[in-house]
Amino acid sequence: MKIIIPIEFYRKGGVERVIISLVISLINYVEQIILVLPDKDIPYFQSLLPKSEKICYENFQIENYSFQLRLINFLLKTDILGKLNATAIKIILKNKTAKLKIQARLNELISKYQAEYCLYAIINKLTPPKVNVSLSGIAYDLFWMFAPLTYSEEYRKKYNEPFEKWLNTADIIFTISQKTRDDILKVFPHADYQKVLKPVPLSGYLVSTEQEKINAYPIDKTSQTIQFYFPSSFGIYKDHLTLLKAGVILAQKNLDFKIVLLGRETDGLIQGQLKLSQQSNTQEYANYVKECQELYTQNQAIFEQYFEGLGYCDYEKVEYLYQSSSCVIMTSQYEGFGLAVSEAIVRGVPVIASDLKVFQEQVDLYQCSDRVRLFPVGNVEKLAECMEEFIKNPLPKLSDLEIQERFSHWTWDAVAQAYIQALQSIDNR
Repeated sequence: MKIIIPIEFYRKGGVERVIISLVISLINYVEQIILVLPDKDIPYFQSLLPKSEKICYENFQIENYSFQLRLINFLLKTDILGKLNATAIKIILKNKTAKLKIQARLNELISKYQAEYCLYAIINKLTPPKVNVSLSGIAYDLFWMFAPLTYSEEYRKKYNEPFEKWLNTADIIFTISQKTRDDILKVFPHADYQKVLKPVPLSGYLVSTEQEKINAYPIDKTSQTIQFYFPSSFGIYKDHLTLLKAGVILAQKNLDFKIVLLGRETDGLIQGQLKLSQQSNTQEYANYVKECQELYTQNQAIFEQYFEGLGYCDYEKVEYLYQSSSCVIMTSQYEGFGLAVSEAIVRGVPVIASDLKVFQEQVDLYQCSDRVRLFPVGNVEKLAECMEEFIKNPLPKLSDLEIQERFSHWTWDAVAQAYIQALQSIDNR
């Protein structure tokens, strides 16, 4: 089996971890994977992935132009449309040219490598290409429809229209949870789409450990301070604010704990320099940032003593904090999956999480209700109660043997095999 995996864009964090983990696991079962990336991203992915003859790196630069593409390029370069004051048409042609180039490039590579499948790593806002093999893609969430934010109809339309084209075009769309599949069918309630959507939950297992790099961060095993760890970029529906408020309540009781936040913009959050790169045009944004700012201003000494915001960190630091923390916390109001919950579970680390359906799916998947404490979404008092109980009666981490015995039934290898079985089933339809 040879699979082309185009990555037109990606997000550092959870999506990137999924792509890397999936590719590393897939190479155990396929003949070849062809990663198609923008030139600037190829060295970065090469640094994250193992050296393997099975992984080929290609860019999106087309080699052979069709007559249609040559004609459009001629019109754009000679600026005939500009002279005719046809700005709107020029923009449309530029967008169409970009899409046609990607489509042509993928078909070039499919022919070059004799690939059998095309699996898009992320499909948000992308038009599905017409390729000469079966087409599939990964859907992570429908945040623009279900996250607790007010998005305009125009904004939602930019996501929904191409997404529906994927539903009509793709042979399979893999969803990362059953909840995401259910959400898609709520927005697009067409009977035919049920056959296209294939839920395959993610795994929290490491696909390869870089223990030497992790050991560069010495773990203090003598400290009695409880360390809570929230690995997530700062965003409204991640709901850091609920955790900050709960932390203030516990600090006022003089309990011994620390809260470590890791992810984009969390460093600014803890320093009172509040900025959200996303959702900044919504009213919720203004209200959220204002409330965070007021909480910081009123409790600056508590923030400095009990909270640490690290911003975006590399994989080794992320892994080190899983290993060194007492408990992982996820306060999200919405998730397509919420990878940190599974990552904590399979590292033997206890979890406190909001009672989202996707988190309950992971508890059921790993049969670990004894290791995860759920609290009502956005309920500061209940979260503070859970954290206080943990500080006073902490759950110990599981040993490597216990982890293997309890959780080894669902690893990234199992995810990769589920993808392969689904792709192979296309041939039998």
